[in-house]
Amino acid sequence: MRWVNPRLPVVAAIAFAVGIFAFYELLFARFYVAAIAAALLAVVLLFGIIKRNGVWKIATVAIVFALAGAGGATLCYRSTVANEVYPKQVVLTGRITDLRFNGDDVPYVFYLEDCADEEGNKYDGKVRTLFSGGSYLNVGDIVTATGFVSSVYPVKGEVNTFELRNKVRYELNDSRLLNVGGGKMKADETIRKYIYDVTFNYMPDSNGLLYALLTGDRNAVTDNEQWAFGRAGIVHLLAVSGLHVGFIASLFGLLLRRFRLRPWIEGLIVIVPLLGYAYICGFSPSVTRAVVMLVCGYICKTMCGRYDMLSSTAWAALTVLAIRPFDLFDYGFQLSFMSVIGIAALYIPLERFLVAKNVKPIWRRVIATFAVSACCVAATLFVIVLHGGEIALFGVLVNIIAIPIVSVAFVLGIFGLLPWVFHWLLFASGGLLRFVTLCAETVASSPFAAVKFDVTVWAVFLLIALMFVAGGFVRLTKLGKKIFYPVCCALLVLSIAGAYFPKTCDNRAFVFSTEGDFVVAAMSDKGEAAIVSDFSDYYAVSDAADRFKNYNAEVTLYITHLSRANCNAVKAVVKRCNVVKAYVQNSEANDSVTRWLAEAGIPVVRQYPNSETGNGVKVRSVFDADLAAVTVEFGSANICIAYGDARRVADVFEMGLGADIYLLPEVGEAVENRLAVTVTSLQYAIESNYGANKYGNFTIIQKDDTIKLSFS
Repeated sequence: MRWVNPRLPVVAAIAFAVGIFAFYELLFARFYVAAIAAALLAVVLLFGIIKRNGVWKIATVAIVFALAGAGGATLCYRSTVANEVYPKQVVLTGRITDLRFNGDDVPYVFYLEDCADEEGNKYDGKVRTLFSGGSYLNVGDIVTATGFVSSVYPVKGEVNTFELRNKVRYELNDSRLLNVGGGKMKADETIRKYIYDVTFNYMPDSNGLLYALLTGDRNAVTDNEQWAFGRAGIVHLLAVSGLHVGFIASLFGLLLRRFRLRPWIEGLIVIVPLLGYAYICGFSPSVTRAVVMLVCGYICKTMCGRYDMLSSTAWAALTVLAIRPFDLFDYGFQLSFMSVIGIAALYIPLERFLVAKNVKPIWRRVIATFAVSACCVAATLFVIVLHGGEIALFGVLVNIIAIPIVSVAFVLGIFGLLPWVFHWLLFASGGLLRFVTLCAETVASSPFAAVKFDVTVWAVFLLIALMFVAGGFVRLTKLGKKIFYPVCCALLVLSIAGAYFPKTCDNRAFVFSTEGDFVVAAMSDKGEAAIVSDFSDYYAVSDAADRFKNYNAEVTLYITHLSRANCNAVKAVVKRCNVVKAYVQNSEANDSVTRWLAEAGIPVVRQYPNSETGNGVKVRSVFDADLAAVTVEFGSANICIAYGDARRVADVFEMGLGADIYLLPEVGEAVENRLAVTVTSLQYAIESNYGANKYGNFTIIQKDDTIKLSFS
């Protein structure tokens, strides 16, 4: 068991991640994941005790860190619901942060911090709010507004790591500005504002791209640019990662080498600008990973004179997850760590092989140009598919062209931020980024740029196991390898096929809650399906669309409040399932959503008030001066979504819509003494209050005139 000692950090990191994942599954009453993990650990521990070898040490470390991961996730989850606020009207005073402030992606959405209401109650964390016509506001302003404040729940069907990382815990709805006063910006806000202003002045056509490269904030990147970079397979270049952190470390390291300092002194000096850069980038998971790995590198050089990439990656993962456990579900975290694992497990053994074969250095560099990109793409393939639902066919080739150009643009951008004559370097940086954008748009416009693909999450775990064995990190005997590779590959094929295993459509509905609203995904045994929502919550509608991936159903979208719709949320649904039409149920406008649907070839139709559409799934809009409710009928079951305050909800009951289940906002007084089943957006009183029933994630099945409601 000699191989175990230097890899204990890897075992600990994997076990810690498994503990977090098991807690999340338990939160939604999916007990089988925790049961499988516990059974495997118990078997390994028992085997080690019986054989009296080092396996029991591995199992012990794994058990301890798995429990630590579950405990950390529990504490993090409890902190998100520690100060729950049920919807109430308040007068709130707070300071505007620059969170998602730069750019035009979400106009009029602001985040307040250091908030207190008129009664002196303080709100720990940030408050997301929408000020209609509030574009004149500036970062640092102290504002007073009135509206309905309620809690935000980022840990639901999908984890909103953006809200978790930035401590967005409340939302102010139906808000109105009462007063605006001047304030001061914090140090990081001042720096980000400076970066945004300088890049906008000198490169207005591509400043959003450079701003994303420098700070990791993609809010100023246009929808078209994100779409093109995604289909071309280079969207990861817009996130701050080891490439950027490595350049800054190399720059300072090069300056310090002239002084011939000891490694630990050099490391202490270099870590200062790296922490400053991570602070500017909001300590995103990818930046934190890169910084911790560099620190580990200096420690390894100081203590043992060599660097172990995989162990450093493990320590970085433990550090990130110990601070923010739910970053495990962050797309950037997954891409960043899987890329490094791919390099460590696939490319480094290839490099050693080339050296052993005495391949000339010039040819090794040529091979490395292709091999590093190919290894990263291979390692991150299933993660990209899980989040995006498609594979970029030309990703490796485009990365080979784009990575060196973007690296040069990043360097020019860094120096271009210096005052006076250096600003002119931004023109060159902008030109390079425009060239990369043109290449991405050219590739993305091809019908063969990307293909839809799907996998299960188990494919990611199996791929990691394959890479560990292929990279020599798990030393199996020849017989062990002959058994492992065929079995693992067979399981990998089955995990991919499982995502395509067809299911028969039946009368079923899935319900997901958002802040004060619901997403209903219903289908019938005739093969029709519908998603009813305001499409404002990316995570909820994505989760709803995922339920249709394995069904051969034609999906119709019903957008209840078009002005609230998020274009990225609509795109996510279209990527995940077969959308054939979209209905708009009010007279509101949203040019970006309607334009994108038109470009995607999806007809957009205005549904008349108090009219019914659909055959297998019938959707009716109920108006009373405004949209009061929407009914969804599938088979013999009928769901009613009510909108508005308590008085309007009471009016909906008086309309006699005959629904079996009413989905209501938080207005309990309107549903007393009613015979129909009523479900509010937060189910507080249910025994064993798991996240599934707490956040309204449940399934409604109609069969043989029996309606079954179950939380899942």
